[in-house]
Formats: sequence, C-alpha cells, structure tokens
Amino acid sequence: MTTSPSEHSPEPPVTKTRFRWVMLGLLWFLYACFGITAASIPPLVDPIIEDLGISYGAMGFVLGGWQLIYIATAYPMGTLVDRLGVRKAIGAGIFLIWLSLALRGLAVDFTTLFLPVALFGIGGPLISIGAPKVVAQWFSERERGFAAGIYATAPVAGMVISLATASSVVLSLTGTWRGISIVYGGVVLVAMAAWWVFSREAPKPASAPSAPGAPAASALMSLLRIRNVQLLLVLAIGTFFLGHGLEAWAPSLLRERGLTLAAAGFWTALGTGIGAVIALVISGVTRSGRRVFTMIALLLLSSAATLSLSLVDGMASVPPLMVANWVRQPMMPILSLLVLETRGVGSMRVGSAMGLFFAAAEIGGFGGPFLIGLLRDTTGSLAWGVVSLTIAAALMVFVVPFVKETKERPET
Repeated sequence: MTTSPSEHSPEPPVTKTRFRWVMLGLLWFLYACFGITAASIPPLVDPIIEDLGISYGAMGFVLGGWQLIYIATAYPMGTLVDRLGVRKAIGAGIFLIWLSLALRGLAVDFTTLFLPVALFGIGGPLISIGAPKVVAQWFSERERGFAAGIYATAPVAGMVISLATASSVVLSLTGTWRGISIVYGGVVLVAMAAWWVFSREAPKPASAPSAPGAPAASALMSLLRIRNVQLLLVLAIGTFFLGHGLEAWAPSLLRERGLTLAAAGFWTALGTGIGAVIALVISGVTRSGRRVFTMIALLLLSSAATLSLSLVDGMASVPPLMVANWVRQPMMPILSLLVLETRGVGSMRVGSAMGLFFAAAEIGGFGGPFLIGLLRDTTGSLAWGVVSLTIAAALMVFVVPFVKETKERPET
C-alpha cells in the first residue's frame, strides 16, 4: 500500500511570535460568542414553548437543529478553512453566527425558530474547525495542549454567560425571551469587529511544504482510511451525544426535579463554569501518551455521575449534574489533540480532518438533545434520557483503549 508523503514527513516548524497570544485571545472571544449563541435557548425553553406553542419533541429538534446541519457542513467548511485561511474563514463564521442569533428574535412558530438555529450550523463549523487550525499554525507542539485548553474554555464561558443571564438579566431588561437577539447580538458584533481589525494569517516557515492539492473526495478517503481517525470519529459521536444532550436539557432537568427557573440556570452555569477551568487544567497537563488513560477516567466518571443524576431529586440532583458537566468538558480538546497528532493528519490537513471530526461528532450533537426530548414526550420524564447518557459513556470506555497516541517529540 502506498502512502502520501505527508503521512511520514515531520511537521513543519512553527515560527514563534508573541502575536500568537493576540490570535489566541481573539479566537477565545469569538469562540465565547459561539457558546453564548449555542446556549441562548436552553435556559428559556419553557417560555419559548409557551410563546410559540410547540411540543417538547419539537423543541428537542430545535435544540439539536444546528448540530443536524453541522453534520452536512462540517467537512466542506473544514476544507474551506484550509483553502481560505483562518482569518477569512473564521470572519465569515462569526458573521453567520450573529445573523443566526439576530433572526431568532423574529420567530413566530417552529419553522421560523428552527431555520435561524440551523443557520448556526453553517457558521459554527468555521469557528470550531478554525480554532485547532489556529493552534496548529501559531503554536509549537509543546504549547498546543495548553493553547487548546484555553480556547476550549471559550465556548463554555459563553454558555455560562447565557445560562446565568438569559432568565435573570435578558428577561428583566427586555421583558421577553426575544431579547437574546439584542443583548447577545451586540456582544457578537463587537467580537466580529475585533476579529476583522486585529487578526492575521500565521507567517509561513521557510521550510514548510506546500499545501496538498488533492481533490476533496480523495483527501476525504485518505483520512477515512486511517484507523485512528475511524476510532476518533466514533468517540466524537459519543462525546457530543453526552455533551450536547446534557447541555441542552440540564436547566429543564433541574426544573423537573423541583428547582426554580433561576436556580436551574444558576447551578447549570456554575457547573459549566467550573468545568471550563477543569478542562483548561486537564488539557494543559495531559501530555501525549496519557490522553487515552485520561479519556477512560473521564468517561467512567461521566457514566457514574449521569447514573446518579437519574436516581435523585431536588437539590440532591445538583452535585451529580455538576460532576457530569466537569468531566465532559475536557473530552473535546483531548480528542481534538489526538486527531491533530495522528500520523497522516498534521497541521497541513487539520482543517479537513477536524471538519470530518465535527461532521461525525454532530451526529451525536443532534441525537443527544433530540432523543432526550423525544423520550420526555414519550415517558413524561427526562430521567430516561439521562439513562441514555449513562449507557453512551459506558460503551465509549471500550473503544478508547484502541486509539494509538504519538510520543511527544522534544523541541529543537
């Protein structure tokens, strides 16, 4: 079997510059806006359902709508990131995210809410796929774990902002759930302006090879033939099933267990915020060679926490929910690094590889919220949906040990 040169050639050296921290800061701001937009609806599920007259199943479809579109758009958006460069691609992505957020406030029924949310599934991939591309281009191999941990906190921070302020601040200021378009939309506009004014492409090292010119279909098949990529795609589906399923329905779950709307938003936000710090620490300290073991530990804790969550009521449901939030958040940056470091991928094809990763991941990203909403309509409780998260985490434990890690190379 023949292999492409990129499968065995070393990574081109990164030209270090202090501007890499400016790029990481800008990226963090935009990715936080991603999180604000993604989590703008879950804290307001009940008011939206009442206002638009839709069912829980329909709301579950809306909550998973952008993930559904993500499945089709992630890979082509990934190749677009490789072709356009991160500045143009991420700039286009943040514009589409702002447009999605702005149009949500005009919804009058299921369709007019679903379509703006679905638009997020076109702009979102340009941010989430562009993020590891920025890290691969601007940071050395030794710094990438720390940089990935930092940007991974951004969408979480954005989610915390939405969870903590949607019901307590936005509703108070505007008197309607539609105020998310005005309040959060203004933040996204500022981030978009900052990106276009200050961002730039990474300087190319003199020894860097030219980008591969293989057709998209050929490049896709080349990636799919890599065994590690196949395994990581399976884990991506499961990880996003856990993350998005819990993220979308956590406030409603706490309300079902007897907490008020404001309390549910507060505790969900607190758990998510602490999880962001944990994700940063774990991503930063978990070097190559230890990531598989770390993933197994996180999945076992996730399974135990969600199982406990399905068995308790009232304030007793808060601790397992927080633990479930804490352990799920480091999973995405760890898996992203495993993709980036897989032989045959590397920084030259990371856009395409991460596009493929997120295309698979959002199958779970859509399936989690939708299945939990469907089970809620069928059984009258969110408990069975939480059980499905327990089962998913337990099954993934048996897949992770087959993933191969690369040894970290010493810097020269």
